[in-house]
Amino acid sequence: MKDIIFKLDESETTNTSAWLVSVIQFAKEINFFDAFESFDLGMKSVHYTNINRLQTLVISILAGCSYTNDINEKLVPDTIAAKLLGMDRFPDQSQINRFLSKFDETNVEQLESIHHTLFMENSPALSNKDPVIVDFDMSGLLASGKTYELAERGYFPRKRGKTGYQLSAAFVGNTAETVSMFFDPGNISCNSRFKDLLKATTFKFREHLTEGNLIVRADSGYGSFENIQLLKTTGAKFIIKGCSTQQSRNLAKSIQDHQWEEINIQVHVAEIPTSTDLRIIVCEFIGKDGQIKYSHLLTNIKSDEMDAVELFHFYNKRQTIEAFFKTCKKIYGIKNLRTSKFYGIYGFLWLVFITHNLIVLMKNTAFSSSKIGNMGIQTLVKKLGNITARVIEFKNSIEVILPSLSELARLFVKALQPRYVQLSLYDLLDTA
Repeated sequence: MKDIIFKLDESETTNTSAWLVSVIQFAKEINFFDAFESFDLGMKSVHYTNINRLQTLVISILAGCSYTNDINEKLVPDTIAAKLLGMDRFPDQSQINRFLSKFDETNVEQLESIHHTLFMENSPALSNKDPVIVDFDMSGLLASGKTYELAERGYFPRKRGKTGYQLSAAFVGNTAETVSMFFDPGNISCNSRFKDLLKATTFKFREHLTEGNLIVRADSGYGSFENIQLLKTTGAKFIIKGCSTQQSRNLAKSIQDHQWEEINIQVHVAEIPTSTDLRIIVCEFIGKDGQIKYSHLLTNIKSDEMDAVELFHFYNKRQTIEAFFKTCKKIYGIKNLRTSKFYGIYGFLWLVFITHNLIVLMKNTAFSSSKIGNMGIQTLVKKLGNITARVIEFKNSIEVILPSLSELARLFVKALQPRYVQLSLYDLLDTA
């Protein structure tokens, strides 16, 4: 067997992540980082500005950094990606930690405003004349230590007695965009943020609301009488699961056997006639314990648009927001809280929501006619992002060379042709 010798590369060849370089170039083309100029935080700017630090956090999310200390390994060595943003190198973990720890309520409001500005300027959903479906949901984030500010005991599935926070979100189901979010201690119920989510949603989609093209979709945690009445006053269409299982059972008693429509062997639905424009769809299903159970859906979507069976399937498509939360935890690493400071966590979450929309926008534009555009976030961030590319610098441009043996790399290069055959480093620096 031949001896294996490990050595450091002493050549002047530099490497980068082609995924990061392409997203940075796209972000600069749409002036994405201009919106960050409104961010103001009292921290010395010796080598890095606040915008540089925000850019570093955005790039760390794009690179799939699970923890802040991943910045040292994944970003700091990538001088090419840093140069595209006007930095010699990315700030290290310690500087980013200090930056996040200084966030206050005003900084969170600034990031919310940045998210709103970028959404209104770039959202595919806003430019689409089709109906927009916005899902509301909440997901818990555990805080394992005692130093986390405002962490409280609350409802965390299969984690009884744990402390943490609750993340409420509004999410466009058909375009996979983040609309708004709120971050609270763990003892806050999802119902307490319904009004805020609805206000943020109707504000962004004013035109769709006027044209009857906004549909709000939410689970039973939001299905109170008060919330239904509030939805009616906005004029939005909606479909929400009723909050009372006892009411579901009572409604089911009025349904004759022949009125049930079969979804499959375990699920049946039936619509109960009402004298108002509020429709009630009762669902009968077999629970995990083998017992027959009931739920009901409340909607103002007219029967000529969707019948009871169609409404059942339409409601269940709200799994898109559940998949988004899984992406946030598994790919963007939000379950690993970046700081113990409440507003630092809150601010980082806003950056995740902002960054996610950037990826969605790039998929819908630069990658729209390629197979890359149909790939999931995990493939882009974790697989494509981990492909190391060799960099050759010329006088007026750089070449980013990916390994030809990788099918994913070949698809990526093909998707960027012909616009990004050569990635112009110096042209980008001139616009920084």
